[in-house]
Amino acid sequence: MVDMLRDGDGSGFWSRELTTLSELLLQVGNQHAARLLSLVQDADAVAPEPGGQTRAVTLRVRPIFLDLFRPADLEAIAAQMDKMMSIGDGPRHEVTVAAMLADPFAKPELGGAGTLTIQLREAIADALHPVRSYDLPQVCRAFGLDDGEGEEAHYSKRAYVRSRISHYTQDQLHELGVQVVEEHYLPQLWGLLQVLAGKRSGVGSTFKNLIFAADGPKPELVLADAVSNTIEIVANAQFCLVYDRPLGDSGLTWADLVTWWRETHAPTDVNDRTAANELYYRLLRSLDAGRIASPEPGPETLMFQTYVALLKDQGFQLPALVPQVYLHYDPYTRAQRKAVGPLPRQRMDFLMLLRGRRRLVIEIDGVQHYAIEGKASPRLYAQMVAEDRELYLAGYEVVRFGGDEFRSSDDARGMLREFFERLLTAHGYLSENQQGTSPS
Repeated sequence: MVDMLRDGDGSGFWSRELTTLSELLLQVGNQHAARLLSLVQDADAVAPEPGGQTRAVTLRVRPIFLDLFRPADLEAIAAQMDKMMSIGDGPRHEVTVAAMLADPFAKPELGGAGTLTIQLREAIADALHPVRSYDLPQVCRAFGLDDGEGEEAHYSKRAYVRSRISHYTQDQLHELGVQVVEEHYLPQLWGLLQVLAGKRSGVGSTFKNLIFAADGPKPELVLADAVSNTIEIVANAQFCLVYDRPLGDSGLTWADLVTWWRETHAPTDVNDRTAANELYYRLLRSLDAGRIASPEPGPETLMFQTYVALLKDQGFQLPALVPQVYLHYDPYTRAQRKAVGPLPRQRMDFLMLLRGRRRLVIEIDGVQHYAIEGKASPRLYAQMVAEDRELYLAGYEVVRFGGDEFRSSDDARGMLREFFERLLTAHGYLSENQQGTSPS
């Protein structure tokens, strides 16, 4: 049975309670979810079956905004719905998002090339429309727009704004929109800016394969097909792993990696739990190579173990923390080159392939990264900074940890746990109330 969240006039729950729900989200510090809520134009729910504990709620938004609603955002909205609508042990809410139902009498949305640019221009004009026509020229000047004829704004406020930004590029519209939306908030403008930010971030190149977790000699590669950029490992393949499955919009999760391992490396009768354990121990072998034997785990091992503990607490749908990934490949060793090659950093400590084509590199810097024979080396530091700069320009994010942060294993575990929880919350994999907690 569908329990529509509307009154007879079509407004009902959503128009009455939206403000309250947004205020509750703001009270818990989740401005992002509150703004997402403002994009919702309608909502409906399915009443729980007799004795059921879950009320399924569907939020209806324009198709262009669907991907903005991350799992953690929907969980946060559901949690506040529970507070607002449940009494005692009443049903809890499970919130999903879907495209608005088609209206045969509605004007079709803009389509084709340049759609986002056109919609941004229209949304900026709509955001400034509530400004009084007498004040509009001054407001526009404050945003750096050109002056116009005195009567122009009185004739049509939207046309006044459009005429001043008709030649703007998408980048210019984005910059202007960010300024406008903070002073003249319009949900559609904010949503379009979020969509554009998602398109502008992340790595632009197509995912081909992942060579990682080498626990022996460096793999030797050849370019088997220069047209399609296909590589082939011709030596030492037995010491590394290669993930070559298509990468979806959700990135690479630990569940994806476990499924790949079970289907390609494990016996046919192995379940996911056993496969996950096998993969875990195989990845461990690639960490802290060359480190002097010690009863205490090395920094890379500590980081990986801490993240795996988080996976056990929060679920395998979190991104995989992939160790020892070859980012570049230089066929020569440093000894063979007798000089630094064109790609100084070939292998990174850890890589996370996040949703939205975002790729996060995590590096742990030992003394060899910044000192020679115990003395600080400006040259080594400059080389490291230059490498980070190249990664940034290629669309990667780089996070560095200093070796000194791992002197105490207990302190390092606490620090790493907090880091990963905050990171995953910022990227929408965890909600604020999941930090520092584990499922009951």
